[in-house]
Amino acid sequence: MKKIVQILFLLLITHINFAQSITKTKVFIECTKTWLCDFDFLRSELNMVDFVRDRFIADVHVQVNTQFSSSGNEQNTIVFKGQNNYLNQDDTLSYFNESTLSDDDKRKKMVKCVAMGLIKYILHTEVAENIVITYNKPADTDTLNDKTQKDPWNYWIMSLGANGFFDGDANYKSQSIYGYINADRETEKTKTNIGISYNYRKNEFVISDEETVVTENPKLYFYVNLINKLTEHWGYGIFTSYVNSEYSNYDINLRVLPKVEYDMFKYQDFNNQRVVINYGIGIQYNDYHDTTIFYKTKETQLLHDAAIISSFNKPWGNINVGAFYNSYLHDFSKYSLSFSGSVNWNIFKGFKFAIGGSYNITHNLIQLSKQGATRDEVLLQQKQLNSQYNYFFGVGISYQFGSKFSNYINPAFKGLSWGLNF
Repeated sequence: MKKIVQILFLLLITHINFAQSITKTKVFIECTKTWLCDFDFLRSELNMVDFVRDRFIADVHVQVNTQFSSSGNEQNTIVFKGQNNYLNQDDTLSYFNESTLSDDDKRKKMVKCVAMGLIKYILHTEVAENIVITYNKPADTDTLNDKTQKDPWNYWIMSLGANGFFDGDANYKSQSIYGYINADRETEKTKTNIGISYNYRKNEFVISDEETVVTENPKLYFYVNLINKLTEHWGYGIFTSYVNSEYSNYDINLRVLPKVEYDMFKYQDFNNQRVVINYGIGIQYNDYHDTTIFYKTKETQLLHDAAIISSFNKPWGNINVGAFYNSYLHDFSKYSLSFSGSVNWNIFKGFKFAIGGSYNITHNLIQLSKQGATRDEVLLQQKQLNSQYNYFFGVGISYQFGSKFSNYINPAFKGLSWGLNF
């Protein structure tokens, strides 16, 4: 009996030592823009850590913040926050994705950057014995160091594209065609955006054998934005735009609006925190498709607008709120005021709460046609109508419990995932 107890004790000690030898760093990862993160790929590639479902039990909280440049490029900042035994052992890494990269290349770069950031935490576990670090030296490293890299495009990025969507049945047909040309240049100090787009929508509704309702809605849009960052807190820009839209009753809507902006935090902290105030005053010329409710066929007006925008990304979640004001200087009663925001809050282990929405007050629709709209135009949203407000609101909660680990990927019966990335 004594020998049996000794054997069982030795087996228990062996089991404990084995369990300790495979102890892994527990990681909770989240992305501020979830559609950019392939969580299945991250878990399958980073198998040297244990992925957990809740930040409260994680050793490392990884937060991926993504910001887009005007040309579609991505600036990704990954924040590593140590918890438990790694408290106050924080780090931040960044990398850049060009808009021309494939989704597969982007997710591989994310895995590489996350893995590099986790190394300092993995070194404190037994898993570190199986980590191998390699370096692939570029063949032309020496020549690159001796050359000043030149950009023949001088940071200009051109993009053009078109797409179309078509659907229907025996009683309904719809088509939407969209095309655009953009030219963007973005540096540390300046940003220039030039673009033109055209959108055409057509719908056909068969009411009966004798009646078919056909609607068409074309829109042409052109813009030029010139932006300059003066300091880490101040910036200014000139925003110009041209719109031709039958829906909005514009044959010509031409606007020039200079603006100035102040960030209470530094611009370089935009991934984590920002409180921005901007103000602009400019001029607008309208040539209307139909005579307006104020019996105007064309007019020129001075206008101004202001905005306060704030956003905070923290380990417990994020907050994004903003207030926007616009009015005509000849009549301050013709104004619009908008409030919008969202809060995503990880309240406690496994429990998440989200709330968001917007409310818009609109008293500045001076372009509305005095002819009004027919029943068909109202139902099919072919003309802009006089509404002094609109709103959107959403709220939700979720709660997860059970196993704290989320390491395994089982692709059986995963189904079809497809989409069009234009």
